[in-house]
Amino acid sequence: MEQQLPHLQISKLSNASPEAVYDLLADLHSHLEWAGTRQTRDFHLVSLEAPPGPATVGTTFTSTGVIPMSRRRWSDRSTVTAADWPLKFEITTQARAGERHSMTAVYRHRYEISPAAGGSRVTYSLTQLSIANPMHRWALPGMRRMTWLMTPMYSGRGLRNLLALAEERDTPTRAVRPPSVVAGSPIHTQEM
Repeated sequence: MEQQLPHLQISKLSNASPEAVYDLLADLHSHLEWAGTRQTRDFHLVSLEAPPGPATVGTTFTSTGVIPMSRRRWSDRSTVTAADWPLKFEITTQARAGERHSMTAVYRHRYEISPAAGGSRVTYSLTQLSIANPMHRWALPGMRRMTWLMTPMYSGRGLRNLLALAEERDTPTRAVRPPSVVAGSPIHTQEM
């Protein structure tokens, strides 16, 4: 029997076009805003070094960040493994946490983007491909489960930040529908 890899998936609707969402993901330096300054104090990017311009398959970059409920910091080396404009963007990350007895892990971050009424649907998935020398919260079965149950809270906030920034950047180029219109049909409301 094949062991199932730890995995989470979050899907959200956005008013931003698929192109705007994808372009933001491919702009690696923008990650410092939506996964850095807009993220929570206890889980965020601190630094990111990447080549200029849109990322393509094979682009590598490094980043560091803060881990929730830990004094350890993580440092990553990531590679773009899929870049199918504007539908899919995927990064494989080799992560390291701590200095002595460092935890190492490999994660796959996948963003699947599809057109939806008024914008796009973005599905983010995180898969832990491997882990070695895990911190206690990853090593103990009960704690590992609790940690994976909390992970969507942090990942979901990151996805919301990404989509909010994509909407902000996409707004000047798109016609904004009035809130009373859905798929081109007026909504009949009654004032109370």
